[in-house]
Amino acid sequence: MNVDRVVAVLANTLYVIERKSIGVRRAFSYVCRVHGCGKTLLDREFLFELALRFVSSYYTLLYIVERGGRVKRYSHKVLARLFLYKWLLEEGERMDSRLRKSVERDLPGVGRVLTNIEEPWAMLSYPKWLFDKVINVMPVDEAIAMLNAMNRRVVWVRINTLRIDVDKALHELERNGIVYEVEKSIPFLIRVIRSKTPIRRIDLFKNGSIIVQDKASVLTVIALRPEPNMLIYDFAAAPGIKTSLIMQLTENRARVIAIDMSRKRLEAMKLLLQVYGVDMNRVDLVLGDSRTISLSRCSDAALVDAPCSSSGAVSKDPAVKIILRDSRIPKRMSEIQKRMLMNALRYSDRVTYATCSILPDEGEEVIEDVLKMSVEHKLMDAPIPVSRGYKAYSIWSKVRRTLPHIDNSEGFFIANLEK
Repeated sequence: MNVDRVVAVLANTLYVIERKSIGVRRAFSYVCRVHGCGKTLLDREFLFELALRFVSSYYTLLYIVERGGRVKRYSHKVLARLFLYKWLLEEGERMDSRLRKSVERDLPGVGRVLTNIEEPWAMLSYPKWLFDKVINVMPVDEAIAMLNAMNRRVVWVRINTLRIDVDKALHELERNGIVYEVEKSIPFLIRVIRSKTPIRRIDLFKNGSIIVQDKASVLTVIALRPEPNMLIYDFAAAPGIKTSLIMQLTENRARVIAIDMSRKRLEAMKLLLQVYGVDMNRVDLVLGDSRTISLSRCSDAALVDAPCSSSGAVSKDPAVKIILRDSRIPKRMSEIQKRMLMNALRYSDRVTYATCSILPDEGEEVIEDVLKMSVEHKLMDAPIPVSRGYKAYSIWSKVRRTLPHIDNSEGFFIANLEK
């Protein structure tokens, strides 16, 4: 391993995430393109996995630096070297002597701190404010279990029956050396246990026969209960994964109005839906702001998969942890969510609201606030096999949450409102 080059790649990736508030994959690709990953003696895919672990460890590393170092301010390279030092110790691998000396010079108390991380938020590597928020709505032990589960990604793959038969897809996955487990309640959804080749590199993925989609995201569409010949509004629809599942569940016989405020995202969505075998004669892509858009008629059902803090998607992209240094984000997002939901309720008798968030600000509190606004809709239990909401709220028994440590998925909030 070329330690200096690995440190440079990791440090630059972290810098780009902090400056641009983008995901790890985009930041890593940018660094490799602009600065070059160089001859690190590591496979690029493994180097990317190392970058994911590094970013996920951000708050643990800050904790160690603040309590074991001489420096008052950290540098990205100090954090990267500390990460490699910690990782090599945990893996029992041989450590470059220069790396050891560098870390122990800058952080003379590193050994003591490494074996004595007392704060759960630091041990799990999350912003302290987020940890405090979660333990306000669930027992500490359960909160720790959930946040710990979010530090490991579970990969779910949806078999796209618009393109391929389920049995044939399963056979092809086996032929590609992929070990999987079929979700019993959703036959077209599988959990990837082990894969010799990254999913995105196999032909089934490239031709749209399989789609990487988390179990929680799939359950959101199932909660919508789409049926053939329904008119369905999909608010904030891009990139189109849920729209494509609506069409899959209805065998391309629903009518979907897909709304998004980004022209670029809609253009990308159109291309993606075509790859997925969606009948584009039955999908209209509409450029508009879902908070204020006026529509000519009411739909049979509407999906509001609202933009959010993405706190439930940490397992997919640990850069979310760094972006959530700003504790004001959930409050800002909840205002957007309420406006989107209120507008959707104007145009549909039945609305499924969802956010990829573990925070009540973007779930239970949004629903409680909307129900106080004299809407005609009532909260109805979503018929999906996952946990209920947070018991700190009166509506807990009529809303749903996918809990990562129980459901092996991302953390979603899901609620159905009906007239």
